[in-house]
Order: sequence, then C-alpha cells, then structure tokens
Amino acid sequence: TILMANGKIEDIANVTANSYVMCEDGSAARVISVTQGCQKIYNIQQKTKHRAFEGEPGRLDPRRRTIYQRLALQCTAGHKLSVRVPTKPLLEKSGRSATKYKVRWRNLQQCQTLDGRIITIPKNHHKTFPMTVEGEFAAKRFIEEMERLKGEYFNFDIEVRDLDYLDAQLRISSCIRFSPVITGNGVLSKFLTGRNDLVTPAVKSMAWMLGLWLGDGTTKEPEISVDSLDPKLMESLRKQAKIWGLYLTVCDDHVPLRAKHVRLHYGDGPDENRKTRNLRKNNPFWNAVTKLKFKRELDGEKQIPEFMYSEHVEVREAFLAGLIDSDGYVVKKGEGPESYKIAIQTVYSSIMDGVIHISRSLGMSATVTTRSAREEIIEGRKVQCQFTYDCNVAGGTTLQNVLSYCRSGHKTREIPPIVKREPVYFGFTDDFQGESTVYGLHIEGHKNFLLGNKIEVKSCGGYCEGEQPKLSQRKNLKHCIACPRKGIKYFYKDWSGKNRVCARCYGRYKFSGHHCINCKYVPEAREVKKAKDKGEKLGITPEGLPFKGPECLRCGGILQFDAVRGPNKS
Repeated sequence: TILMANGKIEDIANVTANSYVMCEDGSAARVISVTQGCQKIYNIQQKTKHRAFEGEPGRLDPRRRTIYQRLALQCTAGHKLSVRVPTKPLLEKSGRSATKYKVRWRNLQQCQTLDGRIITIPKNHHKTFPMTVEGEFAAKRFIEEMERLKGEYFNFDIEVRDLDYLDAQLRISSCIRFSPVITGNGVLSKFLTGRNDLVTPAVKSMAWMLGLWLGDGTTKEPEISVDSLDPKLMESLRKQAKIWGLYLTVCDDHVPLRAKHVRLHYGDGPDENRKTRNLRKNNPFWNAVTKLKFKRELDGEKQIPEFMYSEHVEVREAFLAGLIDSDGYVVKKGEGPESYKIAIQTVYSSIMDGVIHISRSLGMSATVTTRSAREEIIEGRKVQCQFTYDCNVAGGTTLQNVLSYCRSGHKTREIPPIVKREPVYFGFTDDFQGESTVYGLHIEGHKNFLLGNKIEVKSCGGYCEGEQPKLSQRKNLKHCIACPRKGIKYFYKDWSGKNRVCARCYGRYKFSGHHCINCKYVPEAREVKKAKDKGEKLGITPEGLPFKGPECLRCGGILQFDAVRGPNKS
C-alpha cells in the first residue's frame, strides 16, 4: 500500500499517473508513470524477537502464530534500498596468545559483481598494532581518526540482489528506515471547526476524550470508566468536557467499584426537578464518535478510523495520550527521555492497528505481542480475559511529548525542550517469494516516498522495469534443523555434530537435553514435563529401530534424552 499526499492509504494497483504521494519530508510528489509486469519478488521483512509462533503458545492458540504489524515490503531484485550501517571501529586483541592489538574498521569502496557491474558497498578492514603501551596509544589514536573521518554511520543505496555481497557482520548490522509523517489532513479539525488547518486547544481536548473513550468507554452511549483513585484524571475530564459544553454525571454499581462510570451529557447541568438529559442528542462528543466512524456501523465495535493515521501531529499526540490514560501504562528504565516506554492493551484488532500506525507516524518504534484468552483474578474476582494485543511503543523526546498530553497523575510527563522527530531504523531480512505481478512508481524529482506502513522507499528507475539476474549467493547462511530460523550468526553444532541449531534451540537443548528423533524439535522444559506426565510410548527411529520415550508434542514422535549434553552431564 502507498501513503497518498492527502493521508489516505491506497493499494499500489489503484495508484495512477498524475496522482500525488507522500514524501519522506512531508511534501507531495507527482507520480509521473506507473509500470506493471511479472517478475521475481523478494520480501524485505523486519527482524523481530517474537518467538510465540515457534513454541507451545503458537500451537495452543493459532492466533498467536501471527506477528502482527511487522514492517515489510515486497520488491524486485533490481529495486534499490537506502541502507545504513554503523562505522564504529572496534579494538580487540589478536593472535593465538593475544600478542597484538587489532583495530577493525569499515570503509565504503567499489567492488565488481559477477555480472560486471560496479557497486559501492562498505567493506571490513583491520590494522594491527604491537601489544605495548605505545601500540595501545597508537591504536586508540587510529580509532579516533577513523571516527572523525567516517562519522557514525554509512548511508548507501544497494539493489536487493546485491545484498549478498555484504560481509556477514555488515549484513547483520544493515538497517532500513521508516519515517514520521509531519503533515496532517485535518479531518477532525474540519469536522469540529469547519477548517482543516485550525488546531485549537478545543480540538486537542476532543482528540484526547476520543482516545479515552476508545480505551475505557462503552459503545452504547457516551460513557467512560474512570479510576476513582486517580482524581487528577477525573478533574481533567471534567475540564476538557466543559470546553465542549458537556457536564459529567457519575454512576456506580450496587457494589461500589474502583472504576466509576462517567456519562458525558450535553448542555447545562440539570435542575433538581429535571428528568430529561441530553445524553446522545446534539452531543458534540457523540457526534464525533458516530459520524467519524470511531464506532463501526456494522457491529458497533470500536475502531480507529484511517484518517487518524495522518491527522495533524498535535491531534495524533493528544489522541494517543487519551489511549494511554485509559488502557496504557508507562515504564521508565534508567535516566533521560530515551528510557520511556509505554504499553497499551486492547482486545480490538482495529485499535491495535491504529495505535501502531499512529505511533510510527510520530516517529516512534512500535511492536505487538499477544496473550491468549485466560482467566485472571482481579481485585478478588475471577475475570475471563479475551485474546489481548499488547502494543509496545518506545521513543525519545517524541514519546515524552505525547506523555505531556496525558492527564493521569502518574502518566503525565514534562514537555521536552526540543522534540527530535527523526526516521527510525530497523534490521531486516530478505527472502525470495516467487514470481508475481509487480508495479513500479516513477516519482517526479526521484524523491523517496512512504508506503502505508511508513517505510521509506526509493522511486523506481530503469533497473526495476525488467527482470534483473541475481547471481550471488548468501555468504555463510546457516539453517537451524530444529526450527525455521536461518541466519549467519549465533549458530552451533547439534547433538550429531553434523548440523546446526540456532542459539535459542541450543540453549534449550543444553538445559533439557531432549530432542525429537523425528522432527528434530528441541522442546522447552515445560513441554518435556508435560510429555513425561503423559507417559512413554514406543516408536521407530529414522533408522528403523524401535525406541521408547516421551511423546513429542509437536509431531507425535519420540523425545530422546542425551545424558552427555543434558542437565545431568557429569
């Protein structure tokens, strides 16, 4: 999908010539032409530490096998990527007996591909120094000189088919980026004030209340649950509602609970003898909820409408702050603004999508983890919790600025002196997907433009129009025989010494000592315990010999215990 200049997200197949797309700097650029063809495509996908889909959680709950909102794009072998790698030199000891100092550093240089093209990529170099006081001093001086000359990062363009020419260490540290959206469409401002360029305190207060309602509101009427132990939040809601002519009434259950139900009525406060109150009629807050589709028409479910992804920056920040005040919590590790992290929990997939899109549009990294439906005890009561999405957001001054809009006493933070809204870099993998229909956008001025997920991509050139041959092979690519993971770093020999397992499977094997003789899976300790509780069964090894042991929960094979490599190693 493509982010258009008006903030809408369009499928690339629907983009036509002379339409306008959103560029990395917030400007609009005209699409000169659109090409179409059938080529081999590669999936450029964000690296992630999510592993729920590999183990027991993914088997017990199929919904947890999906990694939600993972950054990805599909492109041809000839498409160029804007890549960044760190240039920091490293000082280490070299030689069998550590007799020398070695400085590893990187430099951009030209190299020739197998098909005769000349490309510019970073290369690793090293220089040795004697292990003396003078040698150590010279090595440190050399490092300082390299840092001064090379800077902190190398930024270069490389075609997808040429990624295999990078050394293993360079490939691991290579990153691409997504960029914040610094302009806004003003849909909410237009609805409330009649002008899409007018962002007043009243508009931001409405955005905050909408976020608060999406987190803790009811879908039948303008009612929000507010924590009675947070008087600052209640008072702030009262003040923000008053701006729009709303007054609050607090309802309580037969058994008083911590969460108080607060209704937002429109108009002056009711007299003592007045029975009729304007709850939904002519209520500006409820009009915004229903007419702007924060409440879905088909089933009445909450959602974040797509126009909020590209609203004015202040509106997005206030809206996200409302969600944090209702369903989020703030974690601070260490000192400084860079240490802030937030998590927003929701059972609605549409809200999860919106939180991630808005967070990334503000220049913050965001990921999603999941939790299966479960039974929990909350304040002494058994509660059936639904399948939950945990939206984890991290950022520097951008996140601190969002928290400055929060009204809850323990979540609000000071406004930062300067807000640095910069592109966010992330590691990636590239995998061949097969042949498919591809589209190429030629942008006026050859500007970089944004995809729907905010990834920054380059305008297509002549190298994208035809099939480009990929002759190189991945260097040092290793495959784990126990799980689907593949890579070039942190792989170890397996129990036979002939194959490789990744670091995660290797750690589990060293701890439990079990592996399946059929599918080679290395179970976790809790899986081994469950298998032993079920009892042993008789099976056949791949060599055709009978074997008895616990049953593998993944494939139904037999788990074998290696006493030498297991926890009972003598």
